[in-house]
This record gives sequence, structure tokens and C-alpha cells, in this order.
Amino acid sequence: MAYRDERRASAGKLDRKAPFEKVMMTVFNTAGEGWTILPTHRVVANVPNFSFQKFREALKDNFNFTAYTFANDAERPKVYQEFRRELTGRGQNQRAIGVYAGGGGFHLLQLKQDAKLEDLMPDVSPAQRQLDVVLLHRLILERGLGITTDAVKTEKNITYEREMDTAIAEVDSGRAQLCFLLNAVSVETVAEMAMAGEVLPQKSTDFFPKLMSGITMYRLKD
Repeated sequence: MAYRDERRASAGKLDRKAPFEKVMMTVFNTAGEGWTILPTHRVVANVPNFSFQKFREALKDNFNFTAYTFANDAERPKVYQEFRRELTGRGQNQRAIGVYAGGGGFHLLQLKQDAKLEDLMPDVSPAQRQLDVVLLHRLILERGLGITTDAVKTEKNITYEREMDTAIAEVDSGRAQLCFLLNAVSVETVAEMAMAGEVLPQKSTDFFPKLMSGITMYRLKD
């Protein structure tokens, strides 16, 4: 719309048939069956002097840590499945975020009941304070790891993975220091946020299914 207004001003007249008056888009019914949002996991690297113990210490006032440990590769699959079930199950009615930093264990972070989010995030709306992904970006990344909003935008320390197994493999390979494993935001929540004029952190909404994609060239000049 800003581009359209700029071209209107440049033309000095209103021409409803001008190419910049139109844009191609697709509209979906958010209440339609089969429409969902997939989680996008955060993979963290290049944090100076990273220590998982210091990370836990920085968050202990507001989060509880539950460890799901394994002693060897044979135990790992069973523990991993239990961790995934707990992450999904607790995420239905609590604030739950998974963490993996190697070291023979998966961890579940849960916000403490007495945590005062209005004091911790006074510049964040009450609605957004209820979202795990906002807690991750504003409390865990900033306070626990010192990763600023600007660093997130430039992807200095954060990359994104659709598959949980892929995010974990990045840590196991040594390419990442830790990863955060999220439950998906519901379609209803995203719709409510949009209607209220809210903006979610980047990579919060991976809608599925998607249209088949390609490249369309749009003529900007006659």
C-alpha cells in the first residue's frame, strides 16, 4: 500500500487500472478443517563463554527445570519419547519449553506459578505474555543467554528448524550449543493476536498445508 501511494503521488492522478493498484494474494478460512500451525524450533550457536549451568542459574528464579537423562545410546530413544510426550502434554495447559544441550539429557522448562510476568515484561501485552515463544525470546534468550532482539533479527546466534530431530542433531554434531524445542501456537491464538494488532516474534507461524510455490515476476513499469 505504501508503494501504491508513492506511485499515485508520482502519477499525479488516480488510475484504478494501473498495475500498482492490485496485488495477488490468497485467502484461507482459519476455521477450516485440517488447517494447523507447525512449531519452529530455535537452534543457538556462537554464544560467548556458554555454560549450561550458568544458563540454568540465570533462570532459576522464574523457571523450574525437569531433566530427562539417559546413560547411554540404548536408553536415549525411550527417554526422548518420554520427554516429547511431557513437552506436548504439559504444553496443553501450562507454559513448557524443551531444551537440549547435549550432556546426556533433555530438559523441560516450566514457568513458575509465582512468576510476575507483568514485572518481567512490562512492555509486552497481557495476551503475548501467555505465549511460550514470547517467553523464550524475551526472558530465556535475553536473560539466560544475553541474546538481544537485534541479534535475533540478524540471526547472529539463532537459526530455525522445522523438525525437532534436526534441531537436536545440530547440537550433537557440535554446530550448535543448545536448542529450544517448542509446541506450536494454535491457529485460534494467531487469529486473536492479528485481530488485536499484535505482532508475534519472527518464525512463530509455520502454517500447514501450504500452496505450491513458485516465482511470479511482477511488472512495475510499462
